[in-house]
This record gives sequence, structure tokens and C-alpha cells, in this order.
Amino acid sequence: MSGESVSSATAPRVAVFANGERLAGVDSFEVDNNTFYHADTFRLTLCLSEQAANRDWNWWSLQTEIEIEIMSGYPQDPADVRREDLTSLLVGFVDDIEIDPIADEIVMAGRDLTARFIDTKTIEKYQNLTASQVATKLALEHGLTPVVTETQGTVGSYYQIDHVAMQDDRPQWDVLTYLANVTGSVVYVKGRELHFEPKPDPAVETPYVLRWQPPNADSASPVFNAMKLTVQRNLTVARDIKVTVRSWNQKQKKGFTVTANRVKVRNKTTSKVVRPVGPPQQYSYFFPNMTPDEAQKKANQLLKDISEHEVNLNADIPGDPEVAQATVLRLEGTGTAFDQLYFPASVVHSYNDGTGYRTAIRAKNSSPESTVQP
Repeated sequence: MSGESVSSATAPRVAVFANGERLAGVDSFEVDNNTFYHADTFRLTLCLSEQAANRDWNWWSLQTEIEIEIMSGYPQDPADVRREDLTSLLVGFVDDIEIDPIADEIVMAGRDLTARFIDTKTIEKYQNLTASQVATKLALEHGLTPVVTETQGTVGSYYQIDHVAMQDDRPQWDVLTYLANVTGSVVYVKGRELHFEPKPDPAVETPYVLRWQPPNADSASPVFNAMKLTVQRNLTVARDIKVTVRSWNQKQKKGFTVTANRVKVRNKTTSKVVRPVGPPQQYSYFFPNMTPDEAQKKANQLLKDISEHEVNLNADIPGDPEVAQATVLRLEGTGTAFDQLYFPASVVHSYNDGTGYRTAIRAKNSSPESTVQP
């Protein structure tokens, strides 16, 4: 997306390919772009009687592997849609297929290519490789293009610092998500690419703007570039938060405790009245064999993770294939504390032959009134 992004849907078109061939009779689909670290999922419904003559009921019943690609977009010529005019929402494989001849439907459900890493276990420790080298290696093993930012430090050093024992075989995806976590990265599959890169920086990323315009002299009704908007604030998490991490340092033969606090501060723009918020919400954790610095970093990260569940946003917009899990959102114009940045927890692209193409966003962030004090 270039410049400030706002929805501008006009004439959406969709296409679905099975093993490289375009399918007819697409009745509906849902593609759920989950948060980083999870597989994206899809559900696709086709009209059985509209399939090619050589793809009858029997043909579908004999398939053992079906690769699905779901695409959408806004071609310049809606009457002449080419593959290059569309954006790929997902490439994946069918896990389940259901045929209902009475309803004249074929229903398929599956996961994107993240499933390749989830379903493949490994006993390798990768001790002498960096996290980025491991990501590149595993991507190539599964025929994916690595989109990887170089990291420093070997995997063995992370295991030692984090006191992780990797004894048994585990899914390759567990290895990648662990390495992403300790290097401050995100890992996800997009199409036929494995991304292992720094977390999106809201100071750098161009946000997708959800703009609310209250009623005024020119419009008796509010104007909004979406069809639905709900915002929510968790009043338990909205209180001050105190995270306590206890540990025992084996080398020094003593225990210690560190804390991370988030306190509410008065924001003159969003809060006109100071209200008592009660005692802080407290969370306590124990992690063995940490140094004080490692424990403080863990407490800070836990505090950040908890805080991000305070403010939530749900919006339905005209279908936009550019909105994904890496998109930074900004709500503006409401004149409330909800005007801020949000980060998607789920982006669902859905198409129905009757209602058209829509994108549903579920996002979260902490309040701008909150500050973290390690």
C-alpha cells in the first residue's frame, strides 16, 4: 500500500484454483489470516453441478491431495479478469472435503502452507546455525521462498540463555516460532513465501485508516469507510498492572524478584476527569535459572502482552486483499480514547455469491493512556 490507505472497493472479483486450474461455480469462501505464529485457514464451497465434466462426484472422491489458491482483487476490466490482476489471499492444501449431492455442494476446508512445518517433526537442534539460517533452511526444504532478515547469535546460545531443553522431536513450526520469539521477530507464511522478519514498526508502516466522521451540517448521519465498527475496552486490564517474575539463580545460589509496572497517566486529550482505578491487577510468574537481566526482560514482555488486550476493535470493510496480519490499523475521527493504532489478531476475507466480498478485522492494542515503567 502506498500513502495513507483507506478502503476504496468498487468492482471486486475472485478466483479459486485447484492444482493450478481455475474452478467454476465458486459459491463462497472464507480465508482467515490469523495472527503471526499460526496457520491461516480456509473454507470453500463450490456448486457441484457447475464443475467441469471430467470433475464429477467420483473424481472429487478419489483425490488424495488438492492444492488450493484463493485470489481476489479489483481488476481494471471486471469483464476480463486475469490472474495477474488479482492478489493471492492464501495458498494451501485441503484437509477435509465434503460432498453433498442433495444440496449440490462441495465443501473444502484446510490450512495454508504453514501446515507443512506443523506436520513435519524434527530432532535436529541446529546448534551452530543462526535463527535466520534455520528459517532459510526449513523454507527451502518445503519449496518455499525464504523472505528472511538476518539475525545474530547461534541457536545453541538461545537455548542456553533461555534455559530451554530440546530433547524430543517437535514440529518444525515450534522451532521457528520459538526462534522468532527470542529474536524479536515474527514468522508467517504468505502465499509460497516464509517470512521471518522484525515485527511491524508502527513508526515506519503506513497505517490502514478507518476514518469516522460525525454528523455535521452537510450530513445528518455519520460517515465511515466501513460497514461495521465496534470498540471494546477491558476494564480489568485497563487498571494499573503489576507483573512480578521470581527466579532462582543456580550459579549465585540465591533467589530474587523483579517487577514491571504499567500505570495510568492522565491524558488531557482523552481524559477530562481523573477517576480512581483501584489497586493494580497483579500477575506473578516463576521461571528457574534466570539472571536478573533476563528476568526483567521477561517481565517487560509479559506486561506488554497483557496490556495489548486492553482495547479491542472489530470492523467490517469492503473486501480488501491488501489487509493482512502485518497491516497496522488506525482509527481516527471519533474524538474518543479509541482513536489510536491497532494490530490485527485476525483478518477474515469472505466471499458469498449473494453478498459479495468483505473483509472482517479483529484487532487489539493497549490504551494511549497507559505507560510501561520497568
